[in-house]
Amino acid sequence: MLVLGLLLCSSAVANNLPYYGTVWQNAQTDQARCEAEARYMAARGIRGHVGPNIGNFEGVGWGYSSRPATCTPGRAMRLTGDAVAQSSNGTWYRVRSWR
Repeated sequence: MLVLGLLLCSSAVANNLPYYGTVWQNAQTDQARCEAEARYMAARGIRGHVGPNIGNFEGVGWGYSSRPATCTPGRAMRLTGDAVAQSSNGTWYRVRSWR
């Protein structure tokens, strides 16, 4: 099966600024923020980053696999969040963060 998806990655210099609450709600941990962001993307069909980076590096991906690929950091970092959500049309969205 051909898996369709596009990868976007981003690294952050300083991302501890509070986001407007729209995406992350009251999420305090990187894992909770990844979960909230994946749900937000799936609910709205957004294929790209939707807010400030989570952690020092964030990768997002989407496709028809339940674990779409995302970008990964080019240097050794610790994975701090990994979440997926499925949209009503069957597309899967994934958000991962590293520090």
